[in-house]
Amino acid sequence: MARRIRLDQIGEYSEDKLNQLMRVVVFETDAELKARSPVDTGRFRASWAIGENFVGNYDAGTSTSTAPVSLNYALGNEKIGKVYNVHNSLPYAEPLANGSSKQANAGWVDVVARQMTNRARQLADQIGKQD
Repeated sequence: MARRIRLDQIGEYSEDKLNQLMRVVVFETDAELKARSPVDTGRFRASWAIGENFVGNYDAGTSTSTAPVSLNYALGNEKIGKVYNVHNSLPYAEPLANGSSKQANAGWVDVVARQMTNRARQLADQIGKQD
């Protein structure tokens, strides 16, 4: 049976559901990037971080602003309308993403991005069918 929501609760209900979607997608994106990361010493895998509402340009330490770190992000507090990025600011992150390791093909980060886009759509469809 479908859950009944009063008209004055629609906004809050919708926002809560979208925040849940954001939490899952951010968490799963971080986990998937770590799982697919090529590993030698483990430093690269351990250096993934989530940033929230970062605006600027950064490339392996040459940012125009402070590179986002997990300090400006609290797991479980994701909100719709904020921007999240999962990044790795090690100098060799871009070469690894472009296939410099035999452990990961070029474009593996893009594969994760497409996978997570599809996952977000799948979750949104499920939310629409709940309650």
